[in-house]
Amino acid sequence: MKKILIRLFGTVLVTAALLAAAVTALNEFYYKNVFPMGVWINGIYCTGMTPQEVTARLDGAAEGDFKSVNIHTLDGLVHTLQLDAYGVSASYAPVVENIYHQNRGYSWLTHFAESGVYQIAPEYSYDLALMKEKLGELDWLNDRLYNPENSVSIVKSAAAGYILVDETKDLLLKENAVELICEGIVNELTDIDLSAEENKKHCYQSIPYTDEMKDTLAKWEGVRDFQGFQMTYLFGDRQEIIDENVVCDWMALDGNGDIVFGEDNKPVLDASLIQEYIEYLSMTYDTVGVEREFQATSGKHVTVAGGSYGNAIDTKEEYAFLLNAFLNGESGTRVPAYRSEVWEKGADDIGDTYVEVDMGAQHMYYYKDGEIVIDTPVVTGNRSRGWDTPAKVCYVYFKQQNRVLRGRNYATPVKYWMAVDGNIGIHDATWRKEFGGDIYLTDGSHGCINTPLEIMSEMYEVVEKGTPVILFY
Repeated sequence: MKKILIRLFGTVLVTAALLAAAVTALNEFYYKNVFPMGVWINGIYCTGMTPQEVTARLDGAAEGDFKSVNIHTLDGLVHTLQLDAYGVSASYAPVVENIYHQNRGYSWLTHFAESGVYQIAPEYSYDLALMKEKLGELDWLNDRLYNPENSVSIVKSAAAGYILVDETKDLLLKENAVELICEGIVNELTDIDLSAEENKKHCYQSIPYTDEMKDTLAKWEGVRDFQGFQMTYLFGDRQEIIDENVVCDWMALDGNGDIVFGEDNKPVLDASLIQEYIEYLSMTYDTVGVEREFQATSGKHVTVAGGSYGNAIDTKEEYAFLLNAFLNGESGTRVPAYRSEVWEKGADDIGDTYVEVDMGAQHMYYYKDGEIVIDTPVVTGNRSRGWDTPAKVCYVYFKQQNRVLRGRNYATPVKYWMAVDGNIGIHDATWRKEFGGDIYLTDGSHGCINTPLEIMSEMYEVVEKGTPVILFY
């Protein structure tokens, strides 16, 4: 029995010696420069890897997930900075090295009893000089900077008339703001609010109003009231809006182009500029005498010279109206007064009810609400004798039954007469047996549009005074 115990004890000693030798061999050779058994870092099994290899794996896994910070400014905007561009660098190397040294020697043997699992974050380093330099280049940190020379001024904008530019409120103290942001970044804040009460006091400053500034503000109230007038002119499907961008041009200016103010700090009105505006409306929207593009029933597009038909603003009456409305602050909507007015307004003032006389085809059509109601051959002015019916846009301005048409060496009675342009009209011609064709070339009228009696009787009933008449070849 004693011999058995001695042998067993010897076996244990030999086994222990062999295990000790194995552990020593692992430490001295296999684990000499690498992580030992049982070490996990951020999900990576590190056994047999050098600290450099583990760091490379960790840095690669974190790529694209770098630290950023949101900067809130007083204007309500949020500016997000990716900090790798602002002197901030991050590395897992120092933390990994520390874990590596913690597990040197025989400490890894404890992993059989406790976990060797680590969850770590990288260590950040900061280049403050580079950070300040890069922050100082940001546009929004160079906007509305504090300057004791700043003031208030009234300036003309591109699309809103005159505006007040106040450069005295909440001006940025750039150096203070940069310092505060740098401090927040180093302290690993993810949000830095420059508009927070304490930070605002440190990063923004206003300039008190001087007497001169207060005078400008009083004048601005006058400008704002002046520009408050609004009027919308209606021209069919088009309109002209008088707003601050129009009204601002009605202020009197001195030789330097500055607004002239009265004793009440209100801009002085230059009434001649209202007159100019009315002339602009007339030039833009008057259609009497203008050429028109017209699509004929035949399908061809023709250009017809301007005649008596069209709209023409009564500029005298309209000037008086607009001046009075402005002086009394009576904004609203307005259809202008006309000295010549037709049914339709706007660019297409012919509309879809009209008489079309295609003199090249010697044919006449009457359209009512876009539909052909009358379709007839006609005879127009005698071309061989120079009595051509003129090509123009006119309108039915007079109607009469049983009229005698008189001219040099003739007096002709007709049953239906519709005057369209001076002594030229549309009427029946009972002396003619045929209409259309080439009759007008040698046996045409004195300029009128000769029409079959049965057609003329119907036309007289349905075509109203004011109906546009388009005459073309």
